[in-house]
Amino acid sequence: MSRNTPSRDVGSVHPHGSGRAGEYPGEAGPESVGVVVGQDGTARKQLEALLGAARELRPRLRAEQAETEERGFYSPKMHRAFVEAGFFRVLLPKKLGGFELGVEAFYQLISEVARGCPSSAWCLCLSAGRTLTLASYWPEQAQQEIFGEHGHLVSPMSTKPQKDVVITRENRGLRISGTWKYCSGSPYSTHFMAGFELPSAEDGEPVLHWAVIPRSAYTVLDDWGGIIGMRGSGSHGIRVADAFVPEHHVVAATGMSSASGETVGSQLYGNPVYGGPFMAFAEGEIAAIVAGLGLAAVDEYEWIISTSKAPWGGDEILRSDHPVWQGKFGTALALVDSAAALSARGGQLYEEFARRSVTGQEPFGEERALRMNNLYLVAESQVWDAVEMMLRSAGTRHSADGARLQRYFRDMVAVRSVADQLDLFAISTTQAHLASAGR
Repeated sequence: MSRNTPSRDVGSVHPHGSGRAGEYPGEAGPESVGVVVGQDGTARKQLEALLGAARELRPRLRAEQAETEERGFYSPKMHRAFVEAGFFRVLLPKKLGGFELGVEAFYQLISEVARGCPSSAWCLCLSAGRTLTLASYWPEQAQQEIFGEHGHLVSPMSTKPQKDVVITRENRGLRISGTWKYCSGSPYSTHFMAGFELPSAEDGEPVLHWAVIPRSAYTVLDDWGGIIGMRGSGSHGIRVADAFVPEHHVVAATGMSSASGETVGSQLYGNPVYGGPFMAFAEGEIAAIVAGLGLAAVDEYEWIISTSKAPWGGDEILRSDHPVWQGKFGTALALVDSAAALSARGGQLYEEFARRSVTGQEPFGEERALRMNNLYLVAESQVWDAVEMMLRSAGTRHSADGARLQRYFRDMVAVRSVADQLDLFAISTTQAHLASAGR
């Protein structure tokens, strides 16, 4: 193996992410593909500092993985570390005290966090990412009120309410009650973006709307757990009881699948990154998490094959010296590296397509958003192939409870079991493509 590896003595004690360079593959980070490109000046320094902070936290994240799963979300100390490092400010407009570094930078940061703990990255990402959503689509008054003086937003979202949701119109707003499931990032949330349908004023057809509800008006339920993977993702349910939401805190989700021309956010902040559709961004969040998960699994697999004997080929041959495991490691590394590259490239494309839309060159339409969504799903599929192959070839003890590689595999099973899958989106993408071509 050409990279730093731990002791090659068979039976070496797992370093448990202690953090000293060279003790665990990946701790020193020289092989990371999360390098800064396309940024310069202050933005480059800010992103490099953020990625550095995530790498510094990696040993702690790994050491706390079991606790995070047991608790259902990362620790309060880890949350303070994320806040202090500025992880929630990557997508926040500069006018509100943020870094405004864009989508690619956000994806790269999330991948670095996921390399330490995928569940923690899921919890962080799906609450920090709503900063882009709010800044893009809500009116200025609502943004000022919701972001507040400090610009700190931690907001899960759910567009799948339960049947108990009741919404009534009142003077200058809505009265909302109901329950939403799988609200990832809810334990440390400051707000909640609730999705629900309201009849259109034009034809009465149901239209998806989003409402931003403050923490004081909802309860985070103790109902997360029992899922095969991503057990520390903080994907609890949220119950809203008779909350009044001002009408300017509610928007029709017109930016869900397409965008054309200026948006509220692109006009407010003079940055087209706030002018793209939600669909072209949301699955990219998952792909960024999965790319980091894949890198974590590769780190673990390198330690495994560098400290365990090959089951054939003589007593002195480690798996890392055997061509069978060398081939598997190299294949896994290629699959994961390309998934990380796809994730970053998706962030670049989002920003460029949003720029073209905002400047009037061409809309950021549904067909393009769906194709970007599918690009992210392909990246996730590549990591699944890599992790499954590594688990099969690592040895039985690494699929036991408590083993990191087993945990990463379970996390990937959880990702692969949600409704958003390529074989489902491929149909709607084809239909949108043919429609856009006039066929």
